[in-house]
Amino acid sequence: MARANHLKPSYLHGFLTGSPNWFGKPCLERLAALSGRPPELLERVLDAGSPRRRHKPGPSPAPAKNTDKKTDKKELYRRIRHDAETEGLSTRALVRRHNVTWRTVRAALEPRPRKPLPRRPTAIDPVQHLIDSMIESGHGRPRDIWGKLMDEHETSISYGTIRLYVQNRVPRRPRRRASLPTNQVRPGHQPAVD
Repeated sequence: MARANHLKPSYLHGFLTGSPNWFGKPCLERLAALSGRPPELLERVLDAGSPRRRHKPGPSPAPAKNTDKKTDKKELYRRIRHDAETEGLSTRALVRRHNVTWRTVRAALEPRPRKPLPRRPTAIDPVQHLIDSMIESGHGRPRDIWGKLMDEHETSISYGTIRLYVQNRVPRRPRRRASLPTNQVRPGHQPAVD
């Protein structure tokens, strides 16, 4: 719609959201006034493309059967560790007492470290190189970056996400401390006498 009316997309977005929140969600009433369509029609048309998250009626799902196995396994591991710590039993004695394999005893006594979770993709990932180049070229203000991404690259990312990314990338400048003029005396200090 912005390109058809020879407008910058960031300008149209700011107009549709309205002051004071220029970076928020567009207001449907403003879009209706601008396009000359009723808000009900726009809501129906714009919601048609988004996935619905409605709960389908039907029977409730059966409870998971693995929960009992997990609690039984935790309890078994706890008992094996308790017996090994308090009575100092060997692996062979623990195998006989709990009627399990040596692998189970070893897993109870030496738990494996958890695997690190893979990094989840973010909204910034596809345009990270663009944002980094804008920061390096001196356009490091989040507002400028947001506008350039929307206008020049037709990418819409929330302003808050961009601001957080820029804050984490740009090194913070140390704050300057206000200094007192040399002729003023701090409270509780005696002036120097010549």
